[in-house]
Amino acid sequence: MSTDNSTHFITPGTVRDRSTVTPIQLSDGVECYEIVPAGTYAEALFAQQFELENASHELVADSNDRYLYILGGEGEFSFTNQNNPAQNVSVKEGSAAMVLAGESIKLSTTRTLSVVVIYVPGPATPWAKRLVKDVDISKRIVFTRLGAADKQAASSDREFEVLFDKNQASRGATMFVGFIPTSGAPEHYHLYDEICVIVNGRGGLQTGDHPLQELKKGSAFHVAPRYLHAIHNPNPADVWILGVFRPEGSPSAAYYPDGRSAPNNLED
Repeated sequence: MSTDNSTHFITPGTVRDRSTVTPIQLSDGVECYEIVPAGTYAEALFAQQFELENASHELVADSNDRYLYILGGEGEFSFTNQNNPAQNVSVKEGSAAMVLAGESIKLSTTRTLSVVVIYVPGPATPWAKRLVKDVDISKRIVFTRLGAADKQAASSDREFEVLFDKNQASRGATMFVGFIPTSGAPEHYHLYDEICVIVNGRGGLQTGDHPLQELKKGSAFHVAPRYLHAIHNPNPADVWILGVFRPEGSPSAAYYPDGRSAPNNLED
């Protein structure tokens, strides 16, 4: 895999991870890696990876909804807003959180903690306003973990588990983990805009404008709407892909190159 530290010319399907990105030292024991930069897109999705060692860091309020996933380690999330008392939650690999625009969250650990944060523009700009869904805020869930919900079928042999969608008052995006078996995921596309991060397993990403790229834990890439891509998995263990896409909807909404709907496409 080639090293690409550019934050301006990232293209869909380009795989990056923290080993290919120059870190930003935020404070003692806190580094930030821009694993999927915004590039030249307006109102873009983008992703960062925070590495903490015996340290804490506050993600201060901004104009984005933020979806957090613990890639490794253990620690604590501290969250408060005007409608909720302070919540201090112990987190470990597989824990997730949804923080809305205007809210802050503090990450801390006495050991090490690896956190992926995916940013989705809040409903204050034109495109985000158009995409936002009406949700019941009384259903709002801030914290969850992988395994808390039932898996759903994406096809006869592929499954996914939703972490956040409209049922947890996620207004602008869906966060899920997809499980790709040895058969892989054949060439397909989506109508939604998505950031993907590998959270377990190894495989490869195949696209029309890139050679086969290695996927491993921490690999990240952007999938633009209608961008053809396939996931290869030559190994006996599933590849686990964390995805955040907008607008909010079903992860099973996929189409083959000829436009045929994939099995279990609930939005066809």
